[in-house]
Amino acid sequence: MNRVIYMLLDAAIASIVLIPLFRVLDCKYFHNTKRTVLYFFFAVYLSGVYAVVGLPDIRYIRFDLRINLIPFAYMFSDYKNSLLNVLLFIPLGFLLPILWLRFRKLHWTLLFGLGLSLLIEVLQIFTFRATDINDLMTNTTGTLVGWCLGYPVARFQPQVPAQEKTREVYLVCGIAFGVMFLLQPFLSDIIFPLIPLSSSLVHFG
Repeated sequence: MNRVIYMLLDAAIASIVLIPLFRVLDCKYFHNTKRTVLYFFFAVYLSGVYAVVGLPDIRYIRFDLRINLIPFAYMFSDYKNSLLNVLLFIPLGFLLPILWLRFRKLHWTLLFGLGLSLLIEVLQIFTFRATDINDLMTNTTGTLVGWCLGYPVARFQPQVPAQEKTREVYLVCGIAFGVMFLLQPFLSDIIFPLIPLSSSLVHFG
């Protein structure tokens, strides 16, 4: 539960920067307010993911090579963590086919989910977290489940046409990571002490 609470808090703090940033992007680049709002929520979701998986930030980078390359090792004994990893990536698989046409093809969505998960695992080498092949499997499974839920919605929602420019997904991902890497840690230092009971929570990262 603490892990989920911190994910929500970190994402909310990141949104302080993301809101004006996406307002500027809408005026200068996207030129579609409805789509920009969806991109914003996608970036907030990614910010929460980046926070909860424990990626490095500008203040904390430490090389710590702990790698598990044995599939299914500890996966079932630590089933709660495996389930959380699946749930964490369901929104990714759900939103991709809704926002971008290319990801209405299952293989593109799975590749993106696998690629993002692999990037996260590599970056975790520079934190206190272990790099684990089981995370790749559970994250990709979550992406698959999300796509199965999101694809029917994408087919029958005409309100916001899916974008053909797939490069925008990388822009949104990069913005979310940049905010979490450069700015969010300093905002957290200011805001977390002001939140009641925050000191009693354990930050899993």
